Amino acid sequence: MAVLGVVGLLVPAVHDALARDPALVADGEWWRLGSSMLVQSWWGQYAFNLAGLALVGWAVERRWGTGWWLGGGLVAAVVLTVADPSLVEAGTSDAVGGLVGFLLVRAWRERATPPLLPFVYATFWVPYVLLTGLGPGYLVAGPVASVVVALLVADLRHRGGRVALPAAAALAGVVAVALTVALDGHGLGLAAGALLGAVPWRQTRPETRREGVSKNGGAVRRGE
Repeated sequence: MAVLGVVGLLVPAVHDALARDPALVADGEWWRLGSSMLVQSWWGQYAFNLAGLALVGWAVERRWGTGWWLGGGLVAAVVLTVADPSLVEAGTSDAVGGLVGFLLVRAWRERATPPLLPFVYATFWVPYVLLTGLGPGYLVAGPVASVVVALLVADLRHRGGRVALPAAAALAGVVAVALTVALDGHGLGLAAGALLGAVPWRQTRPETRREGVSKNGGAVRRGE
């Protein structure tokens, strides 16, 4: 994905061949629903989304397994293709939103503290996509306010406060609803990820299976 993103930015024909175009999807090019997540439209988008996939994706994968990023991205792609047939776009931000929603809600449900950097990115991402989506007047105020929110929540987390995770999950829920109502892809991805994170299920962590850790935290011995 990282390499193809660069190729798409350097070769416009590659970007156009993979971007989500509702008219072409209706003509049978259904793969564009997924391929649009593999290319970006500008370098800033590429860097921001790649950081999200690397940080939040790593945090989610190491505890809950792979593939969760697809949920938010595909839900947003399908809904927007139907709801707005004129919207042609590309980018991984909706998939990142799915990861962010899943991480914040799932961690809150399990009372599991996420790693610091993924948590800071997630709590920055949520208000950022809301505020910058309000218009050009928020292109500066949005990132600044988002940094403040992320640092405040991260400080609560660092101090061991019990309100950090509930506050972050609640903020994600409010923003998901607001942007979903507005048919914003970020909100659709965020909402899909949050709903997946809220579903009650149990799964052994990938690193637990690899390392052979027993339920009580000790190494599994032969014959256990």
